[in-house]
Amino acid sequence: MATYEKRVGKSGKTTWRVRVRRQSGHESRSFAKKADAEQWARTVEHSLDRGESLPDSEARRRTLSDAIDKYLKDVLPEAARNKNAPKQKKLLEWWRGELGSRRLSAITPAVVVEARDRLAAKQSRLGKQLAGATVNRHLAALSALFKAAIKEFHWTKTNPVTSVSKRKEAKGRERFLSEPERRALLDACDASPCSALGPIVRLALATGGRRGELLSLQWANVDLERRTLRFLDTKNSESRTVPLAPTAVATLRAWRSGRVPAGVVFPFKVSALEDAWHVARDAAGLGDVRFHDLRHTAASYLAMSGASLMDIAAVLGHRTLSMVKRYSHLSEQHTTAAVDRMAKKFLA
Repeated sequence: MATYEKRVGKSGKTTWRVRVRRQSGHESRSFAKKADAEQWARTVEHSLDRGESLPDSEARRRTLSDAIDKYLKDVLPEAARNKNAPKQKKLLEWWRGELGSRRLSAITPAVVVEARDRLAAKQSRLGKQLAGATVNRHLAALSALFKAAIKEFHWTKTNPVTSVSKRKEAKGRERFLSEPERRALLDACDASPCSALGPIVRLALATGGRRGELLSLQWANVDLERRTLRFLDTKNSESRTVPLAPTAVATLRAWRSGRVPAGVVFPFKVSALEDAWHVARDAAGLGDVRFHDLRHTAASYLAMSGASLMDIAAVLGHRTLSMVKRYSHLSEQHTTAAVDRMAKKFLA
């Protein structure tokens, strides 16, 4: 049962001291209004009756901003994916603006849900409602922060995000180039003042490499004799070796001709490549195509050539098959055709 004590300070300010006692624990707090004290007491009594532990002193003392500061200083720089640190920092700064002044003990699932819904109601730069994936990335950043606050900082015992539902995400984009589109794009790239654009696009189509992986590719990791290259700076921080088709080898041999094969293969800035890409893409009449769609195109071509989902995942560097399931229908169509040819030849 809760007990209340009215206190009047020297300045005449009134506060209410409430104390809740149970066999499983006790807690006390001061409030400016008795109604707030009563509401808090009911919440604490309910938690204690259910056998839940109360927030410790650190959770009551530390704010979300405190946790964000420590996370950005001590945890994020050491994370395996520290290349995403700027994005993570941006996401956490949003949470700081929403809930930064709140104590960790006061950030409940209900509070996170309210903030999530405010975020989901915002509009993007294009005037559209924020995508579910964007909202979920914000939740993931906050969850990672609380995990660190639990395991590394020992500031709290609970992660409120685990009790918050994620937003439904749109189906993954499946845009890939048809043969006429591919020819038109390559012609436009070859006509570009940016000499590297054609070779980079051809290599992206042949290897499924991401733009960042291609721009960070080193000659030391290219073996034209064995027809392989090795991406070191990958999104998931794992190196992967990709076989090179004869056309890709020819592209790299031509690009190497007259150049010293040392350092990065394509010494161009992202901004310069991006500008050249947009001009060539529009000239080819493919305004809806993104550079990343070249990766989808490579995967689609592999599937239509009979490659298994395991093969596609290995080339693209996916840890699980879930990311390449979008290409399963293409692979299945050509697998069926292969079975039909086998049956006609051997089982008729």
